[in-house]
Amino acid sequence: MHDIIAPSLAAFITTFILTPVLAERMYRAGFRGIDLHKEIKKEIPEQGGIAIVAGFFSGLIVFSFLEGINPDIMIISLVALAVAGIGFYDRIKRLSAREKVISLTLAGIPLIFIAQPTFMGVNIGLIYYISLPVLFMFTCNFTNMLAGLNGLEIGVGAISSSGIAALAYIKGEEISLVLALVLALSLIAFLRYNSYPARVFPGDVGTLFIGSVLFSSIIVGKFELEGMIVLIPYVLDALLKLVSAGVMVKESQKPTLIRQGRLYAPENSNFSLVRLFLRIKPMSERQVVFLIYTISAVFAIAGIGLEHLLT
Repeated sequence: MHDIIAPSLAAFITTFILTPVLAERMYRAGFRGIDLHKEIKKEIPEQGGIAIVAGFFSGLIVFSFLEGINPDIMIISLVALAVAGIGFYDRIKRLSAREKVISLTLAGIPLIFIAQPTFMGVNIGLIYYISLPVLFMFTCNFTNMLAGLNGLEIGVGAISSSGIAALAYIKGEEISLVLALVLALSLIAFLRYNSYPARVFPGDVGTLFIGSVLFSSIIVGKFELEGMIVLIPYVLDALLKLVSAGVMVKESQKPTLIRQGRLYAPENSNFSLVRLFLRIKPMSERQVVFLIYTISAVFAIAGIGLEHLLT
């Protein structure tokens, strides 16, 4: 495990410097969203996730310069770039749920060429290859769904990618480690501008991209079971939404209510991981985000703990 510090620093510095510049340009270009969970509704620049993508790829370029071009990284880079493109296009021309499912599934197909069709040591062959792009699509959508509060999607992504990086380090999987660690440092840099009160939103280009890199890191590192545990918060959020409201788009959700600085789940609305806790007790935006961070950290540690038990 060497030459991972420079790529990680490159990712952090690139994202940290680029984010405020990009945010200003996105605002001028009309890419804006309303910060719904404030009593004073303010327009915030969107599509800032482009800075995360740029930081991530700057880290991979530095790694490739130090270590040489790796075919697995090349394929994963193309897949992640395609997903970022889908996210950006979705902001310009809203994709239907069907179009997004199809496009993300197609984007995940190249991962078949770097995957080993085994699960927990058992070769499941064709089932693995068929399931892989579908599970990739679900993962991208899940990281896109656990969002909406200042710092939520970026912070959870940073915790999850750090957990994946720790798993990769324990298993000695250098490519997986670089992917996850470079993503984590890009997200941490972006969080400086996205945490409460947010000055920029990542947009789908950022949230979908997180899922693509997390999934690819797990696949190339061959720790699917432990990786699934790290990603459980995303799965729980998606299941709560699916069970309570079925397949829906963001625009169909009733907005979370805010009164005197506290968030309330609206009556007769869909469930989510955030609203599950808000139904128990109204909280400030910072409090509920910190709670989800804690839950994400617990599952990341659980995944790492399982890896220690299995080794």
